[in-house]
Amino acid sequence: MISNLVALKDAVCANGWLTLGTILIFLVFLNYTQGGPDLRHIPAFGPQGRLTSYIGSYRFLSNACGVVAEEVNKHPAGMFRVPFLDHWEVVVSGTQLVNELSKASDDDLSVIDAVADVLQTEFTMGESIKYDQYHVGVIGSTLTRNLVAQFDDVYDEIAVSCEDVMEAKGEKKADGWVSVPLFDTVIDIVARTGNRLFVGLPLCRNRDYLHLARNWAVDVFIGAFFINFMPWILKPMRQRIVALRRRYFRHPGKDELHKTVNERVQLDLDFGTDRPDRPSDAISWMYDVARFRYSPDVVVDEVVQRIMFLNFSAIHTSTHALTNIIYHLAARPEIYLDSLRREVEEVTSRLGWTKAALREMIKVDSFVRESERFNGLSCLIMTRKVVNPLGFTFSNGVSVPFGAIVSVANYATHHNEDYYHKANEFDGFRFSDIREAAEGFDTIRHQMVHTTPEHVTFGHGRHSCPGRFFAANELKAALAHIVLFYDIKLGDNCHGVKPPNHWLSIALIPDKRAHVMFKRRSDVETVG
Repeated sequence: MISNLVALKDAVCANGWLTLGTILIFLVFLNYTQGGPDLRHIPAFGPQGRLTSYIGSYRFLSNACGVVAEEVNKHPAGMFRVPFLDHWEVVVSGTQLVNELSKASDDDLSVIDAVADVLQTEFTMGESIKYDQYHVGVIGSTLTRNLVAQFDDVYDEIAVSCEDVMEAKGEKKADGWVSVPLFDTVIDIVARTGNRLFVGLPLCRNRDYLHLARNWAVDVFIGAFFINFMPWILKPMRQRIVALRRRYFRHPGKDELHKTVNERVQLDLDFGTDRPDRPSDAISWMYDVARFRYSPDVVVDEVVQRIMFLNFSAIHTSTHALTNIIYHLAARPEIYLDSLRREVEEVTSRLGWTKAALREMIKVDSFVRESERFNGLSCLIMTRKVVNPLGFTFSNGVSVPFGAIVSVANYATHHNEDYYHKANEFDGFRFSDIREAAEGFDTIRHQMVHTTPEHVTFGHGRHSCPGRFFAANELKAALAHIVLFYDIKLGDNCHGVKPPNHWLSIALIPDKRAHVMFKRRSDVETVG
């Protein structure tokens, strides 16, 4: 989710840094008098004064990853705080404290309240998204249970979209290679693949709808960004932000989505929800819950909102992940490609293209997990808000007061030599080597979807990402398809090395301009 800050960056560039700077100076000046929870007992990065802390904020936000790593080294297995422009955030690290945060009661540390603060959900997405989160249960249970039954559709969309998008965006060379702008290619593949499960055919290939799905995060993050800077005297202006959201939501792609959901709801009303030809996708699963919670006059809009939430959550995160996965493969095909290809060939020859086959592709699983460890999406994760009026006390005796925001040092954890040998080097088979040498539970705990306090890509504990099973299967299926059907290498503008990541505040952004070369293997039959 944090990865969608790239959308904010693009929007800011388009509208001018000078205008944004003027607005920020004004809002910061008004905002500084608001104060916040008393965190003076927790070690801080930079100056701590009401105004001087903004000096630290600038230093932190311009090098957030480096600052967090530096502070983790100063306070190993401890905590500290870093200054954002609108608040101080407490950061914890170490197995013990991460476990305590992950196990804390929702009455003490709240995920919902933290997300609502960051995204201003009530105003940017709608009140029901904040106060009635039934979609989380649908993602964690119904969608996950249907991954086996719907795998054929998901894989079909991966295969077809790879062909379509590479042909549309690629530059064909005389020797059969095709050069594609990887980020733009991947985001189209991910948007189509996810929406094959969310809304089905033909909408998952509709150009207007896909444009809306890819860009929905821009509106949400810009709205949340400015609302979070509003001092209390300007809070009534939040309704104007809502108006901006509604104008954006009149996008023609929204009309396509609303039309599809409305038609599907009408079919359910006319012919029932048990009919054998009823589509099995997120529209049906969301409606199965929403129809008992909302009146007929608003239920269609409610389902539309939940589908857009799925797009917000799934597209940019998986795009960033798959982009870096492919960059790593293209940078060192001589080391990884043949081994991955042999595994995919052997497993699919026995089990076909199935979810069961993905479970046996331990090298593919390892490559994806290692890329997530090495890159990730952010330097902070597992954000919580202290909602207990008495605060929350960790086992080290430090009490974090009511209203404070707490996060885990994600990137620093994943690059900690105490947890990972040669942690600052990419080793695509790191986890498959461990699994092949291990027995019992150790073969499970190093799978892509398994979380630990030392591997928090998907969070950890009760509030681990509910969509991680779909995301992992999508990423692994895409990688497996590519290694089997394509040769791959870096494009000329990469100069032989993996394109570097970039940081926007706390978010890690893969290179958006680099090209990767693909060549369809003529000796492998097309799927389907």
